[in-house]
Amino acid sequence: MIFISLLFLLFGAEHHIAWGAASTLAKFEPKDGCYIGAFIERDLTLKSLIHEEDSGQRISEFENLTKKKHASYFTYVGYGQAFPAAWVTKVKERGAAPHIAFEPNGGLDMVYDSEYLRNWARDAARARCPIFLRWASEMNGPWTNYSRNPALYIEKFRLIASIMKEEAPNVAMVWTPFAEPRDQIPLYYPGDDYVDWVGVNIYSVYVHNGDPLQPAYQEDPIEFLRYVYNTYADRKPIHISEFAATLYCRGSQKETVDFAIQKITRFYTTVHEAFPRVKSINYFCLDTINAGLANNNYSFLTDGRALATYRKMIADNYFLDKVDYDPKQFSQWIKPGTTVVAGAGQNGDDSILGIGAVAANLDKPMLRGLHNGDIIHDDLNLRAQLPLGLQPQGIMWQVDGQTMALTNTPPYRVSIERGRLAAGHHTARVIVINHDADRTQFESPEVSFEVAQ
Repeated sequence: MIFISLLFLLFGAEHHIAWGAASTLAKFEPKDGCYIGAFIERDLTLKSLIHEEDSGQRISEFENLTKKKHASYFTYVGYGQAFPAAWVTKVKERGAAPHIAFEPNGGLDMVYDSEYLRNWARDAARARCPIFLRWASEMNGPWTNYSRNPALYIEKFRLIASIMKEEAPNVAMVWTPFAEPRDQIPLYYPGDDYVDWVGVNIYSVYVHNGDPLQPAYQEDPIEFLRYVYNTYADRKPIHISEFAATLYCRGSQKETVDFAIQKITRFYTTVHEAFPRVKSINYFCLDTINAGLANNNYSFLTDGRALATYRKMIADNYFLDKVDYDPKQFSQWIKPGTTVVAGAGQNGDDSILGIGAVAANLDKPMLRGLHNGDIIHDDLNLRAQLPLGLQPQGIMWQVDGQTMALTNTPPYRVSIERGRLAAGHHTARVIVINHDADRTQFESPEVSFEVAQ
């Protein structure tokens, strides 16, 4: 009977061998428990305005709804853009640790040891608080502009890590692949000496690519975690850099709140019970449909039952609401200089377009660079974002149903001169002609805008 009981304890439930009390804690790693964090910068459910100066108010509003302080909040910054000092200050003032997804969306060739990069690191050091720096995440996904060359990626990650170590000792380097394709993940690992935390981005979607013929509702988010955990958790703490579940799926035209509740419950409960070296979970709280970005509503703030589920999951003291640190350890002298914008990065919604939650979940082309309700004073600078696998023979750029430009080569961008557009109301869209025998056409949703007098 004792033998059978031991077998049950070992194999009858989700079980992982502990990584060992003798292991050295990584930078900012808690001995026990798991930090909770979130992305809330674009969640339209929150009443506070979406500006850097309002970030502190949004945090307060979010924590009032979730009934718990969060240890970390994250945002996206395109490589080439200034260090988000105002946002970092607001997060720090609320007692949380900033987590920055720093993305070289223009490709890896623009990344080198430069005045821009050095001053960006020094600006990070001036924050004098823990910063989780997630550089060039989802590199294993074909939707990023820095995939397909593991050797170059590793070289650039090591460069960033070395400069941060030299200039900004308060920065922890987070290396974050997407959960799939998993066979590509090890190819991009920069090495233990350059990585403080190993991350992974995991999304529980109802269907893949917005296609009801590609069901995903039976997939277990824990299975997406397991590979990264089993490969790296004996060496590094695991950082769930992004997690979310679909509450509404535009592809299937279906409310999926019960599905989201099930996946959120499964993920947070199992991490607590069986994955002791997952030390941070960050929820991606955004309705990408309402934001005009993609096909899934991931915001648990849009549904009372989903919000109640999230509250229940994080209420346990195991989920930590603060990153403890001694401010005196970051009192070193910092070289003068402030970030100069290199001009090739992206901020705001543009910096979100390349992430897997958006780029890997499109079912139709999307017109970018223009939003419903925009008032235009200058030339239109537009680009088309295409679903994965779509091979365009050509792209037509239309305003009010009239073709204004044609393109057939990446990165599928055009500039339409302001002088070609009369003042007043207009609509715009792109039509993609696929490279198949039937030359199938795929249309983006129309965007309405005004041209100023």
